[in-house]
Amino acid sequence: MARDQIIEKLDGFIAEHTPISEECHAVYLMVEIRKILDHEKCEDFPLLRFYCNWTVHTDKYIQAEMKALMEEMYFDIKEQIASPALAKRDSAPNRFAYMENLKTEMKAFLEERGINLSIVEGNNWIEFIGLLVKVLEDQPIKNPTADIRLFSFIPAAEHCVRFIVEFNAPIQGNHWFKFGNAY
Repeated sequence: MARDQIIEKLDGFIAEHTPISEECHAVYLMVEIRKILDHEKCEDFPLLRFYCNWTVHTDKYIQAEMKALMEEMYFDIKEQIASPALAKRDSAPNRFAYMENLKTEMKAFLEERGINLSIVEGNNWIEFIGLLVKVLEDQPIKNPTADIRLFSFIPAAEHCVRFIVEFNAPIQGNHWFKFGNAY
């Protein structure tokens, strides 16, 4: 199928299935985006490509596009463990849970191709990431940084996200950090 046909198909799919209501729809969306990226040999959206790959692979080893996010997360987690009362509302773990960087890249990708943007708007984004997190559960990223041994989304209730970050060396006696948030 040619690039233009995939774009047309994806545009129609988003128009018909927003808000995304099933995990299989989230997977389909990511697979079709990956096909377009491959057809275009596009390297402009490295984080989007990483998530597309992560969606269909049970294990992921870190790539450059995710490393900076994980390093920022480690720094904020370390700070939070050291001073729990001073935990920031706008922390890297919180931004990661809401997939803010992914949203930015996905919006730019869709916009540049004239594809329906409704998936990245308002509560539609929340519904999408809630399902995408379910797809990514127990599909760990191994050794994303020198300090993190493993990152993994873990099962959570509907409209909630949980993940665990396991450290290579304990932080003040903690071998891991669990994060949870409700959408």
